[in-house]
Amino acid sequence: CFNELQYAVEKANAQVLATTNITEKREVRALKKRLQDRLYQRNHRAKREHKIRSLQGEVSALHCKIARLYYDLHRRKAEAENAEVQRRQQQQHPVGSLLDHTVSVVSQFFCIYQNGYSLPLAAQQERFLHSVLAVNVEGADISSADAFVQQWRLYDQHFALFALEPQSWKVQRSGDCVMAEVEVMIYIRFHRQTIGMLFPMLKRGDVNPDLIQPLVTGTTTVAGTYTFIVDRTGFVSSLLVNLQLLETLRRVLGSFENVACLSEGTRIALETGTITIS
Repeated sequence: CFNELQYAVEKANAQVLATTNITEKREVRALKKRLQDRLYQRNHRAKREHKIRSLQGEVSALHCKIARLYYDLHRRKAEAENAEVQRRQQQQHPVGSLLDHTVSVVSQFFCIYQNGYSLPLAAQQERFLHSVLAVNVEGADISSADAFVQQWRLYDQHFALFALEPQSWKVQRSGDCVMAEVEVMIYIRFHRQTIGMLFPMLKRGDVNPDLIQPLVTGTTTVAGTYTFIVDRTGFVSSLLVNLQLLETLRRVLGSFENVACLSEGTRIALETGTITIS
C-alpha cells in the first residue's frame, strides 16, 4: 500500500546515511530509486482513478439531467396535444355559418399555398394546416394533419415549382357537413437533382433523359380537383386530391409506353401526387 512504500523509502534513506561501503550505498540508492518510482506510479494511479470516479459521477449526473429533460419535454408535448384536441372538440360552428366558414377556410388554403411550400413562410403555412385540419383528417391515400404537412415539405424537396390556381368552385351541404369541390390548375417543375428519387428508372438508365427535360426546365400544367369536407366542428375532416398527372406525363413524354417505363417503381402517386419516400 501507499504507506508501506513511503515507509520503505524512508528506511532506504536511513540505510544510505548509515552505510559506509560504496557498493552497498549504490545498491541502497538503486533500491531507493525503485521504491520512489513505485511510489510515484502508485500516487499517479490513485490520482487517475480519483479523476475517473469524479468524471463517472459527472456523467451519471448528466444522464439523469437529460432523462429529466426528456421526461419534461414529452410531458409538455402530451399536455399540448391534449389541450389542442380539447380545443378542437369544444369548438362548434353554427350550421347557418358553416358554409361561409368552409368558403373562408378553402379561400385561405389556396391563398397561402398559391405558390406552393415556401421556407420563409413554412411556419405560417404549417400552423395554418394544423389550425384547419382535423387531427385525423383523411386523404385519398394519407391520413392525419401531420401527414399533410409532411407532403408539403416533400413537395419543397422535389419540386422547384408547385403553384396552385383554383379555376372553379362548387360548395354544397351534405348532412351536417359542407363539401367544397375546387377544380385547379397546378404548375409544376421538378428539381433536376431529385427527380431520380421519384422516378428510379431514370437512375437505372432505362429512360432517355432527353424525354424528361421539359419536366425539369419548363413549367408543366396539371389539372386536378381538391375536395374539402368540413364537419360541424368547423375542421376539415377529409381532403381529397385527384390529379391528372398520368395524362400530363403522356402529353410531355409522347406516349403511354414512355410513361409506363418512367413510372415503374415510381414514388409519386400519379392519381394524387402523394410522395412516399422512406
